[in-house]
Amino acid sequence: MSFEEQYDTHFDEIFRYIFYMTASKELAEDLTQETFMRFYRSDFRGESSVRTYVHQIARRIVYDHFRRKKLIQWLPFTQKHEQVTTALEDVLIIKEEHEQLYNALQQLKLSYKDVLIYRKLEGYSIQQTAHILGWSETKVSNTQRSAMKQLQLLLGGMQDEA
Repeated sequence: MSFEEQYDTHFDEIFRYIFYMTASKELAEDLTQETFMRFYRSDFRGESSVRTYVHQIARRIVYDHFRRKKLIQWLPFTQKHEQVTTALEDVLIIKEEHEQLYNALQQLKLSYKDVLIYRKLEGYSIQQTAHILGWSETKVSNTQRSAMKQLQLLLGGMQDEA
């Protein structure tokens, strides 16, 4: 596939991932563009799927952004002035009841957030998530379980059957 086809195929997925991680539409747009610029300039050798490779680039860019801005904190993950409550509706047209879940997600530590975005929001398998994150399948499973417990606490003890 050409670069343009790869861009069209993966843009929405990468944008959503970055948006969930950053809680900023504008920042997500910028970092998504940076992701595809790095992909275009990269020497992709086909050792993994393009999807996995682009996600790994996006993940590194998001982590680098937070390191550069010195924003990484365990709880809360974002500062109050950075939290976006209505941008999710504007960008993803999600119903109002998802706002509480989205805000709780922003309070999780980075590894929990990564796993929940890939597993629950994007619907990746444990194997796919492990490959993207460079973790073992056991670590993905254990992190997901811990993340779900923490998310339930943040949501006031709501149960998740998924």
